[in-house]
Amino acid sequence: MITQSCTECTFKSSCFQKLESSELAMTDKSRVQVHYKEGETIAKQGTFMTHILYVKEGLVKIYRENENNTNTIYNIFSTGSLVGLSSLFQDEVYPYSVAALSDSMICAIDRETVEHLIDENNRFAVSVIKSINEENDHLRKKMISLTMKQLPGRLADSLLHLAGEVYGSDKFRLNLSRKDLAEFSGMSTMSVVRTLQGFMKEKLIAENQGSLDILDKSGLKQRSGLKL
Repeated sequence: MITQSCTECTFKSSCFQKLESSELAMTDKSRVQVHYKEGETIAKQGTFMTHILYVKEGLVKIYRENENNTNTIYNIFSTGSLVGLSSLFQDEVYPYSVAALSDSMICAIDRETVEHLIDENNRFAVSVIKSINEENDHLRKKMISLTMKQLPGRLADSLLHLAGEVYGSDKFRLNLSRKDLAEFSGMSTMSVVRTLQGFMKEKLIAENQGSLDILDKSGLKQRSGLKL
């Protein structure tokens, strides 16, 4: 992808659409665009958090690296998402790692510039707060899923989230491995494999050559425990 200035970019996030031309020019001077291949680490847990990450193209995961050599995936972000907003004004280091689930184009924007824009532009600040609230709402729902639901409900929640919030379609190319799904759903990899097989036997979902199709959304919501 050809590098565009922030003022000319047609891939702006909803937050950055609230900025004036002079503010976008300031942002452009404080950011770098980097291409990451699938599987590459974008940011490492425990390193200094100097930038906010914008997913200009691709798919990334944010995850906690645990002491027992396991990972917990907090969230998955697709094109148009800003990563790291909840750490503004507080965290000095990344409290999680970020990795590419597909080939991705990332704009790393200087953190101090983003914090300055929040101080100076009320419309931008409100948009950032809305984005943080959406992320916090996802984490609250995930906490309920992981602590209150059985394994089929957890995996159903993950698939519905992917369809609705990440891919925006009931049929999508599943960039997540079975291990990724396990780390996102609080399950073992084997449990994910068995539960997916069960969903396919019940004709709730179908999988073909890396694409997943939700055939019976109402049935999957019933497994999740969501009200129809």
